[in-house]
Amino acid sequence: MDSQDQALSHLLVKERLHELEMAYCRGVDRRDATLLQSIFFEDAIEEHGDMYKGSAIEFVRWAIETFLPQYEATTHYVLNEWYRVDGERAEGETHRISYHRQRHEDGKLFETLAACRTFNRYECRDGDWRIAYRGVARDWVTQCQADEALYTGKFGMPLSRPDADDLSYRLLTLFPRSR
Repeated sequence: MDSQDQALSHLLVKERLHELEMAYCRGVDRRDATLLQSIFFEDAIEEHGDMYKGSAIEFVRWAIETFLPQYEATTHYVLNEWYRVDGERAEGETHRISYHRQRHEDGKLFETLAACRTFNRYECRDGDWRIAYRGVARDWVTQCQADEALYTGKFGMPLSRPDADDLSYRLLTLFPRSR
């Protein structure tokens, strides 16, 4: 393979790795376990700080069934992405910001913003690129009580939903919910 073909091959792999990161965000935010599981190999490891360490597939179950239900909504944003490809393996560092909206027992609404970096090892097995390992480090986190009036009036629009009723499923026919 000449250098131009290798460069093109690396770009295609990096695009696939980017798609995995986008699928992670959508899977978490829409609570789509099937989509979220599809980015990991069955034997992948997830080390999500003190929150979770173990099987990535079990992480998906834990996140969908235990951790995420406490939030009315979450939104995960990918910022910087840096990938290195070496044959059938790759590594990447991804910077993220996440938003979590949670109603406390007293009825008050709180918003949490957090930044982290993920350190991912990817592999290509039988032509399929997926995550084999993901580690996470926290950069910062902050929380404040939300001003619910900001969600109406001139800032009013449909709120994102963590389920099949999210507006995206009606408006984007090429992004169906996993079954």
